[in-house]
Amino acid sequence: MRLRVQIVALFALGVITKISAQDNEIPFYEKQARKDAQHEQLSVFFSMEDEKDFWKDQTSYENDLKTQDNASYHIYMKAKQSAYSEHAQSCGNHCEHSDYYYQRTSLYFTYKAKQDISKEAIVEAQQIASPRIL
Repeated sequence: MRLRVQIVALFALGVITKISAQDNEIPFYEKQARKDAQHEQLSVFFSMEDEKDFWKDQTSYENDLKTQDNASYHIYMKAKQSAYSEHAQSCGNHCEHSDYYYQRTSLYFTYKAKQDISKEAIVEAQQIASPRIL
């Protein structure tokens, strides 16, 4: 009887550990990047000044992360790049984002770890990500 209780307890512990490990498989900064991207894509601003302040705060957050934990910064930026690419594919002509949004988010489209991006590449990404008027 004792053996049966121990086996059940070990099995339960194994299941709990597996569930806990699955939550930890996606790094915190990857989850945070996707959450931030969704917030950025859905945000509505009442003035250009509010939008500029919002993106200034976001830029500060990313710069601080890069300074404090470079590896986490790269995870965050790659996840942001992925989230924005997915959004751009589903967005089409029905999304209404500001020019400032496209200017700021072009950095996510062109992000590459440990590689400088030319201004031409950023301009090209802006043109690709810009809304199309038919």
